[in-house]
Amino acid sequence: GSMLSLAGPTSSTSQPSGLASLLGTSGKQPTSLTKSFSLSLNDCKDAGKYLTCTFLIISLSYLDGKQQLFFLGSVLVNGRTDWACLDSMITKTFKDYLAQVDPTSSLGLSSDSLLIYQLTQGVQRVMGGDRPQTLPYRCLGSGQAQILVTLKGLREKCVDALVFETLVPKPMMLHYISLLLKHRRLVLSGPSGTGKTYLAQRLCHYLQQRSLCGRTSAVTFNMHQQSPKDLQLYLSNLANQIDRESGELPLVIIIDDISDASAITELVNGALTCKYHKCPYIIGTTNQPVKMNSNHGLHLSFRMITFSNNVEPANGFLVRYLHRKAVETYQQRELDATQHQALMHVLDWVSQLWYHLHTFLEKHSTSDFLIGPCFFLSCPVSVSEFRQWFIDLWNHSIIPYLQEGAKDGIKVHGQKAVWEDPVDWVRGTLPWPNAQQDQSKLFHLPPPSVSLSSEDKKPLKDTPPPSSLEADPLMAMLLKLQESANYIESPEREGSLDPTLQATL
Repeated sequence: GSMLSLAGPTSSTSQPSGLASLLGTSGKQPTSLTKSFSLSLNDCKDAGKYLTCTFLIISLSYLDGKQQLFFLGSVLVNGRTDWACLDSMITKTFKDYLAQVDPTSSLGLSSDSLLIYQLTQGVQRVMGGDRPQTLPYRCLGSGQAQILVTLKGLREKCVDALVFETLVPKPMMLHYISLLLKHRRLVLSGPSGTGKTYLAQRLCHYLQQRSLCGRTSAVTFNMHQQSPKDLQLYLSNLANQIDRESGELPLVIIIDDISDASAITELVNGALTCKYHKCPYIIGTTNQPVKMNSNHGLHLSFRMITFSNNVEPANGFLVRYLHRKAVETYQQRELDATQHQALMHVLDWVSQLWYHLHTFLEKHSTSDFLIGPCFFLSCPVSVSEFRQWFIDLWNHSIIPYLQEGAKDGIKVHGQKAVWEDPVDWVRGTLPWPNAQQDQSKLFHLPPPSVSLSSEDKKPLKDTPPPSSLEADPLMAMLLKLQESANYIESPEREGSLDPTLQATL
């Protein structure tokens, strides 16, 4: 893949929206699924021949030249540093980075993920391979020198580069890919903000990259903006094209934000009755729980991946994402250890808060109102900026959302649990210095008023409950079992792919 020399560090993960926005439109084709990181030499002081090298990571290179960068850490190279020594320094820096970003070692990455590195003057070295004749420091040049390190990717039949970029555990990625390659039709189901749209886009990019038939275009339908009739018309025309073997066919169709997965999968299968292997791959996303019974479930040609805040990739994603931001900030702003510790304390509190709110909504709302990790991706990586960001987010986004959720819960289930105002936990645990004076600035969440009279309430017991997970414990258990099965049965341990986020909230 093309590796560009970059003049300096650029923050890749501080965008306020979800990761989907970082990728642009799904039609863009990555020229390489190989991830690179670059080591730039910011201080090339010749004193004692010591050079401070700052790691960066260059992510996927797109045809329009867009890239993402990630910091890893620093290494020192002097006139006596040989290639084996540089290997081990790069390996150690990568391991230290993983220990910070992935404290639970869920991603499945290791020093085995490292493939090649290239120094400023074009000298390349395969990790542990033949050593170039010139010593490393002579290959670094002066001024803005760089080392580009590449992780194993599609060419090596690995997903390490994609796992690194997307922060989704390797076994899950391999499973998603194998389902898609085998069945060609997937629906991703789960609450808002758990990463379904982002995963759909990354799966699409993966398929474009591995396409052997020359078809690489992708089409996205957003069912919030377009009607089932539009989709049906498009698919019927496509079926005619396939039958006549004329015109350019898309490789992938993404159908985003489906409200009725059963109806749409039936529609797709009805319209695309043509030769199966020539049909585009279809990837759908839905926030609605998908019924599992045979009359109202997905069409048999589709497979489903269920996302839940309680399991990977959603439940560990926020910690990894925020820790990555912290590592970048630590490098860029040169924080001392105490400042870094204070920052980590704040970021880890955000993950606890998310889980606390998720648990609150499970008790008091319906499955439509769960809250995904993407809600918190805009978290600033500075203790001083965090304070105002959080107060605004709590009062103007979180409280209104929780109010709607609690109202919905009362309407559907009545009072399910003893009311606890979530602000009590928040006020008691605020993570910034002198937070006591800010406690009163955070709004309360009053319990929703129960406006139903006792006569109105009676029919609720007699009529079957709506299609929410909480309404049917058996259904919830079945979905959990399916989630476990999906995770465990991952057929190949080395394959390829990649997923994880959206920010629809």
